[in-house]
Amino acid sequence: MFPMKQDNTTSYNSGSGLRYGMFIPLALMLASVISCCFSYSKAKQNITNDLNDAILALANENSELWTRPDTIAAIRQMYEATHKPLIYEASDVNFRNKSLKDEVYFTLALVDKKNIAPKIRENKIASDSIMLVPECATDGLVIKVQGFADCSMASVFSASDQTLPGILFSLSILSLIGMFVWRKRTSVMSQAGVVAVPSTPTLDGIKLTPMQRQFAQMLLDAPDMKVDKRTLCEALWDNKSNAEESLYTLVRRTKTALSKVNMEIICNRGDSYELHITG
Repeated sequence: MFPMKQDNTTSYNSGSGLRYGMFIPLALMLASVISCCFSYSKAKQNITNDLNDAILALANENSELWTRPDTIAAIRQMYEATHKPLIYEASDVNFRNKSLKDEVYFTLALVDKKNIAPKIRENKIASDSIMLVPECATDGLVIKVQGFADCSMASVFSASDQTLPGILFSLSILSLIGMFVWRKRTSVMSQAGVVAVPSTPTLDGIKLTPMQRQFAQMLLDAPDMKVDKRTLCEALWDNKSNAEESLYTLVRRTKTALSKVNMEIICNRGDSYELHITG
């Protein structure tokens, strides 16, 4: 019988390498997510900066108009009726991001000791506030101007630069595929590295006389399962005068018994006997 034996050292090293190698796609995936978040945050900040520049230019251009008494009276009257700030759609304002023209609006609200600026509850991108103080202001009256961009998460994401996150994500997928290919290849190499190691044959279960068993065991225990005739005669019959004839008879009978279990006794030029495993 020939049991299969595998190199445990190679299997352990390949398994350890695979476990540690899995950190590569995970690290790349994590770096992709982090860089994606940074790109999204940067795109959102760019929209805010665009809003701030636009509202500053708009306030400088219309400050005299918005701080006139009739304008203030109109804003106050509208607020008392709707409880909402005056919305100014500045479609003629120039933005660095041209798509913002359809998404941005500005609000004008009166702020004094009696009125506070209404809050915009929706989740929108808001600019900084600009306070315009009328020349004839009383009770600390000011006009608060603020811009808002009604941009969805998808629109902000599409405006962000996802080149680096895309590259990192692609590398993570490629490295993950590479790890699976390496694992499969290592498994094939491990199977190829399995070697056959012959087991030590025994005489258990073989019907032999005590003399035959002693003789066969001497062959099994000898180097290369080979013993010279003189050693056999001395060990089995103490080198009696008819020891060689007795040995010949013993070999013939033992050979018949062992042939049934795929063992063969070979005579080497009449001076030694050798045991061969034939199956």
